[in-house]
Amino acid sequence: MINWGAPIYIYLWLAGMGGGAYFSAFLADRFSGGQHKALLRLSTYIAIPLVMIGTLLLIFDLGRPIRFWHLLARFIPLSPMSLGVWILLVFAGGSVILVLLGWAERLAALKQPIRSLSWLVSFLSWIVFIFSVLVMAYTGVLLSASNNPLWAGTIILPSLFVASATSTGLAVLVFVGKLGRFKEIPGRILARLSEADALVVIVELIVLIGFALWLGSGFMAGATEALKTLTMGILAAPFWIGVVLLALLIPLMLELWSWGRETKGAWQAMLTSSVCVLIGGLVLRAVIVVGGQL
Repeated sequence: MINWGAPIYIYLWLAGMGGGAYFSAFLADRFSGGQHKALLRLSTYIAIPLVMIGTLLLIFDLGRPIRFWHLLARFIPLSPMSLGVWILLVFAGGSVILVLLGWAERLAALKQPIRSLSWLVSFLSWIVFIFSVLVMAYTGVLLSASNNPLWAGTIILPSLFVASATSTGLAVLVFVGKLGRFKEIPGRILARLSEADALVVIVELIVLIGFALWLGSGFMAGATEALKTLTMGILAAPFWIGVVLLALLIPLMLELWSWGRETKGAWQAMLTSSVCVLIGGLVLRAVIVVGGQL
């Protein structure tokens, strides 16, 4: 029987947030024609510690950490645990290399000792982007492949995890970018990220409603009871307060109110929204992981 506690859902939250931050920054940079390199660098600085801490929690939860190193000895595509570990390693390792290449490229620009590394940075950025998507979606796919009524048999759960990871990734970029006062990242860019999060929150809300409808349809034995556990049972308070209010409705209202503004009040609203999204993202993973084991 699966016995996943706090280390697992915190790991899911941290890894998803790190993947979502890079995913969001990469798209912002690409759609702007490469104008947001500083934002992309910030996303790697954020993603690396988040994924590393999440991986340490995963190792700790194994009970016998030596078992983790067995997963590194070889790659087993059909093993969900092996696949997940290697996705994390490639994403984190690629992010570290991107940081080192960025430093080398800036040093080269100053001293001109070597040719530009732009082509290598661009290539590796795409690889890390692909793995950021895998990091966000992997656990949702893994859970949906189980026979648990709350997790099983639907693509909606992986979609919910991806939407939530994107939202938390945007939130952490806004929060760290604003409070860290990164001079290379203009406030208007962070404000646009907050506006993008409003759109992502709407998508996440729609996906959550779809997930609830799917469970309520009784597609498999126990699905309706699993929905009741979330919405009316022991997990009702964290679900309605932590997920629906903190992760979705409050951030959406704050982000829509601050849309197009860069006043002090608007920034306070955006930062408050970011904190709500981050807390709500953790609660979402907690209720899904815990709810699937009740």
